[in-house]
Amino acid sequence: MCVFQWSHFHIKSSIQLGVIFPIFQGYESLRHIAKLGGLNVPQSILDVVEPIKDNDEAVRAFGIDFATQMCRDILDSGVALGLHFYTLNREVASLSILKKVGLWHEEIFRPLPWKPTANASRFQEDVRPIFWASRPKSYVARTSEWEEFPNGRWGNSSAATFGDISEHHLFYLRSKFTKAQRLSMWGNQLFGEEDVWKVFHNFISGTPAENGVMVTRIPWNEDSLSLETKLITEQLSELNKKGILTINSQPRVNGQPSSHPELGWGHAGGYVYQKAYLEFFVSAERAMVLKQIISKYEPRVNYHIINYSGDDDFTNCDKLEPIAVTWGVFPGKEIIQPTVVDPIAFTFWKDEAFGLWEEYWGSLYPADSTSRKVIDHIVHNYYLVNLVDNCYPEESILWKVCEDMLEVSDKQLKQNKNRSRAMAAGDDGYKAWPQKVRKYSESNEN
Repeated sequence: MCVFQWSHFHIKSSIQLGVIFPIFQGYESLRHIAKLGGLNVPQSILDVVEPIKDNDEAVRAFGIDFATQMCRDILDSGVALGLHFYTLNREVASLSILKKVGLWHEEIFRPLPWKPTANASRFQEDVRPIFWASRPKSYVARTSEWEEFPNGRWGNSSAATFGDISEHHLFYLRSKFTKAQRLSMWGNQLFGEEDVWKVFHNFISGTPAENGVMVTRIPWNEDSLSLETKLITEQLSELNKKGILTINSQPRVNGQPSSHPELGWGHAGGYVYQKAYLEFFVSAERAMVLKQIISKYEPRVNYHIINYSGDDDFTNCDKLEPIAVTWGVFPGKEIIQPTVVDPIAFTFWKDEAFGLWEEYWGSLYPADSTSRKVIDHIVHNYYLVNLVDNCYPEESILWKVCEDMLEVSDKQLKQNKNRSRAMAAGDDGYKAWPQKVRKYSESNEN
């Protein structure tokens, strides 16, 4: 802040020149800044400061009051669009000024459900696929070559191009944690798929691993769990414990105020809505069961099931029409729908999602180790699934869909084991096996 009494002319000229003004923290600070900048401190300021020069608190209070008035004059001039403070790790004075000017708000304002990019070329962007919700940096990198960004609606993405994952692989898959930290969270040694399930469960539930270490990250989350995810932690924990490895989700929301501490976003006085969404990895056997049973939940539930290679790609979504899963209604504005499920974008996300297994987790272990083989098995034998419950006014049935998938697949597994035992006993043993059960097992295999 400036230590002079500026007129409107001075304010305008200073802003145009990009002048930076200091806030003095004490008498010595004032003298030091004046010396470094070659400034002459006006006598009117010295007259106030000299009598209190041995009282740093008093000098600081005067500086804050003076700077506050300067900020008001700058903003009232209509020339400046805002203020930029360089705190130099001494933010107390800046916070005091902002509060006095009326620019400081205790409540954090979220303009959108996801964090907007500071890049000026993306200023109008307000729609994104939900798949990168927990990896926004990767999404920004993969779409950095776009000339225009979705504004108002996502539209048909058949012509959209996402940057090759390999172009950003090394940088955007780099972990914030050391190899030792990741191993302590995800397991120094893995003996089977169940060990991986435990890691996911510990992450979602917030419980420590067997070694006492908290699992604060998994490869698909750049940050800790969102506040809204914590509203469905209990259900997610149960799914992960049973091998449904969730990497993205949101609860259903029906007209919550935009000021809601966990679910709110957008301008004041608005209301937000969400369809329940669930995205997870699951074994091939269970994915095929899901494909069989999902029809009884249509058209309420949309699904997309895809494997590592993309050879198996099943969906009941319109491949060229996205599904809005988040939207908001605000006074004096059109409806905003910032998050969508798009089948085409999902195929691009699939490559990244599976790649994270290999590059972020599997690479921690030697190539011929059991741990590495466990991760490789998951990559090549699990499917990536997303589910959308379109009936947002009612309690979500996605939990029921998953429960049915588990129940049917576990029943089939048990019957197949019984059949194997019967066949091991010889043909007579197999023929003695109940005919009804034998036919059911054979029909499932066919």
